[in-house]
Amino acid sequence: MIPAPTLAVTPVRSALLDAFSNVRHGLTYRVPGMGAAEGNIGYGAPRDHEAAWVMRQHWCTVIGLDPHRIVTMSQVHGAEVRQVTALDAGRGATPDSDSVGRADALITDVPGIALLTLHADCLPILLVDPARPAVAAIHAGWRGTVAGVATAAVTAMREAFGSDPRELRAYLGAAIGGCCNEVGPEVTAAWRDHMRHLGPLAEVAVSQPGIKEHFDGPSANALLLQHAGLIPEHIDIDWTCTRCRGDRWFSHRGQGPTTGREGAFIGLAEERD
Repeated sequence: MIPAPTLAVTPVRSALLDAFSNVRHGLTYRVPGMGAAEGNIGYGAPRDHEAAWVMRQHWCTVIGLDPHRIVTMSQVHGAEVRQVTALDAGRGATPDSDSVGRADALITDVPGIALLTLHADCLPILLVDPARPAVAAIHAGWRGTVAGVATAAVTAMREAFGSDPRELRAYLGAAIGGCCNEVGPEVTAAWRDHMRHLGPLAEVAVSQPGIKEHFDGPSANALLLQHAGLIPEHIDIDWTCTRCRGDRWFSHRGQGPTTGREGAFIGLAEERD
């Protein structure tokens, strides 16, 4: 049995989402000295499953969510959205449980469910519909971004819950930034093709500081969310670059494929009698 960590941690939160008392959310991060893998909560090899489960429980307790009601997906860098029901509670929570399937966005209006996405440079996006209420957790790498996963999640919330995009709030957490996200021409070409209806505005997500172009995932997804109907003032962006701040964040690009995974949690508080 691996003991629970004794280090005090404070999840990264958005002031925009904190305005809603019925929403529980937070991003985990790399904590040197916290367990064998510095706070990792991912189960992918070669990571220790038992240690990661202990970390999930620790982070959930601090955030205010039930770790046994975590729901995860098999992230595939696409735009598939899964609606999570009460029957899905716990799917993907423990090492011996199965996720809800292949997808890159989860939505739910069920109180007590803890949606979880895993990241190590890819962008975490959390959405809140304060009217329904309902929430979403999105994993947006460059492929998912170009495929329109953020837009797909907004559409899914509108269709499933009647969400008005103008009322949605979005938090874009720490991810690899345009400063470090050097990409091949196929990436920027796919982005420009996907956003060709916006013309020059699409270039907000592309820069070329050297020989190769760089892709700015946070800017791209903020643009996608606005195009989906969100009000700019309802989008909170953490511009921290996970590769630049590898001391605090897990970074696939900076530390290699075997590095740990941080998580983005969101859920609705359970109703009290």
